[in-house]
Amino acid sequence: MKVAFSHRIIGGLAVMAFLLILVGYFTFITTKNLQNVSRSIMKENVSSLKAAEELELALLNQKGMVSSYILDGNPEWLRTLEEKKRDFDIWFKNAQEVALTPEEKRILQDIRALYKVYDNQRNRAIGLYQGGNVTEAKGILLNDMKNSIDALYQKCEDLILTNESLIVKAEASSRRNAIKMTSLIWVTILITLCLGLVMGFLIARKVGEQLVQSAKMASLGQLSATIAHEIRNPLSAIKMRVHSLQEELKENLSAKDDTAVINEEINRMEKIVQNFLDFARPPEPNLQRVDIHRVLESTVDFLSPKVSSQKIEIHKRWEAVSLEVEIDKEQMRQAFLNILLNAIEAMPHGGRLEISTSMKNGDRKSAGVLDIEFKDTGVGIPPDLKKKLFEPFFTTKQTGIGLGLFIASRIIQMHKGVITINSEAGGGTRLNMRLPIPLKDSGTLA
Repeated sequence: MKVAFSHRIIGGLAVMAFLLILVGYFTFITTKNLQNVSRSIMKENVSSLKAAEELELALLNQKGMVSSYILDGNPEWLRTLEEKKRDFDIWFKNAQEVALTPEEKRILQDIRALYKVYDNQRNRAIGLYQGGNVTEAKGILLNDMKNSIDALYQKCEDLILTNESLIVKAEASSRRNAIKMTSLIWVTILITLCLGLVMGFLIARKVGEQLVQSAKMASLGQLSATIAHEIRNPLSAIKMRVHSLQEELKENLSAKDDTAVINEEINRMEKIVQNFLDFARPPEPNLQRVDIHRVLESTVDFLSPKVSSQKIEIHKRWEAVSLEVEIDKEQMRQAFLNILLNAIEAMPHGGRLEISTSMKNGDRKSAGVLDIEFKDTGVGIPPDLKKKLFEPFFTTKQTGIGLGLFIASRIIQMHKGVITINSEAGGGTRLNMRLPIPLKDSGTLA
């Protein structure tokens, strides 16, 4: 189904609006993510690093306490040692609480095990010193305890390095996410700008085409009106003289036939002139409540001699016996006549013409929609000519002027309706009229 240009424009603007909203959303998400990452680094990794550093400091503060006690025997060193041990336990618990990765937890387990060994060695050295075995106590101090404190210090350093590495990784991840989100935002902005440029180009081209078409139609309308008026005056004079000749030549059968042919051709020319005038200055519809089926029936009856001579079967399928709508009866009859003539001329060797009506449910703007369909078994229309069917003065016939379908289309448009054609070369043609029924004129189905 062909989408109207206005609908395409609205769709494009909707897409642009959606993309702009998307850009705003991405910006909001990016900012929020960066804030969350920053908070995470500050709250988790930095807290973990601080706990590791304080844990190392609490360990180093214990170093030398047992040595000083063994040197001077002052019990104040042991009381200070107990305070430092409590500080170590506090920071060890803090480090455990903020540890996030398995690597941190493993290092803390190693620190706990090593510290337990170190503390046992320290208690043993203090016990030996207090028991008078100073030499053995110093041996433990200089050998075992030194190795344990060095191992503990190295583990604390490992914990600090691990946390510093986590902070570096978190910052790098934050930068990567920021770059990705920024790139996505710029890509969306570029797509929006490109779409805007395309929409602007399409609108400008369509407006240009419409301006050219309007100028062309205005020129053609003015030219058509001038030509029609110039032809109508001599036609009127000729018609009057022919009428006088018919009165004088009543007894002359041969002359009577000639004047009849002349009169018929004059009528045909007047019809062509009227078409030009309708094209130049289409009158506003004079809406009246009429039965659409009666208008169709009268138009078909008018063409019955031509239909019979070409051996065309007409089949009518009405929605109901009576279907009253508000239309301009004469304009609609002209539209039906032009469409029926096109269908008849498309079947020069006979065929079948189906005319059907149907009512469909309306919406908020209309009480219903009236569909009128004309389907023939004629020669059809080649695909490359479909777009030109409703252009003025376009015709594929030897004797046509190309205003029939154009005038029919304009009449339907003036009634707020649409007209569409589906056809294939050699496969017949299906023409559909769709007329909205206003809410105040819901139509009467009997």
